[in-house]
Amino acid sequence: MRTLLKYTLRFFLPWACVGCRSALLCLDDEGFCGRCWLKLPRIQGWVCQYCGLPLPDGGEICYSCRHMPLSVIVRAATEYKGSMPAAIHRFKYFGRKTLAVPFGRLLQSTLTRYAELQPLEGLVPVPLYKGGQRIRGFNQAQALAENLARFEGIPVLSCILSRKRSTTPQYRLDKPARQENMHGAFEVSSDNGVRGMHLLLIDDVCTTGATLQECARVLRRAGAASVKALVLARDL
Repeated sequence: MRTLLKYTLRFFLPWACVGCRSALLCLDDEGFCGRCWLKLPRIQGWVCQYCGLPLPDGGEICYSCRHMPLSVIVRAATEYKGSMPAAIHRFKYFGRKTLAVPFGRLLQSTLTRYAELQPLEGLVPVPLYKGGQRIRGFNQAQALAENLARFEGIPVLSCILSRKRSTTPQYRLDKPARQENMHGAFEVSSDNGVRGMHLLLIDDVCTTGATLQECARVLRRAGAASVKALVLARDL
């Protein structure tokens, strides 16, 4: 009866593709129609060995990292363009939490592609401040980590890292201000599960990498053997 009810509901109120807004002919939310899924701006080919920025002309290090390389290796599934900004916005702010499933598949394929993200013993979602998470209703990074863990069987260490103060939204700031904004914003809640571990930070979007750098710094200070990062989209 429950399945029949779901089919009936989806017949009259189908899921919409977050790319083209056409109706999806599926019971569960697949996020994208077949055409939009194939058109996603997946990152392939050469990337900066530090920040993961695509390098269409080849090379190993981007211009920014030649002068000041990130202190954490970052890899991303897609570029933050095409249908990805709208899809991530709906996921974070319009309550379409079911998008964590197709997003998790994107992260899984990216994790498989980059051998430098190994070894890996635990996923650490970038935390929200308590007030922000209360307003939003969930932490999008944790939802991504949980779905990646479901596919890969890697434990999610969601209680290890916490955000101890509210910060100005990063999109409002330039690069130097973003780094200052994040400094001291995170703390390790318990170092018992961190010491000697190889960890992978999970987040939705990376622009300058300031948030990921600060998270990695406090985790290493608590004794983590290595900290790297995997994000859904890389904003150029």
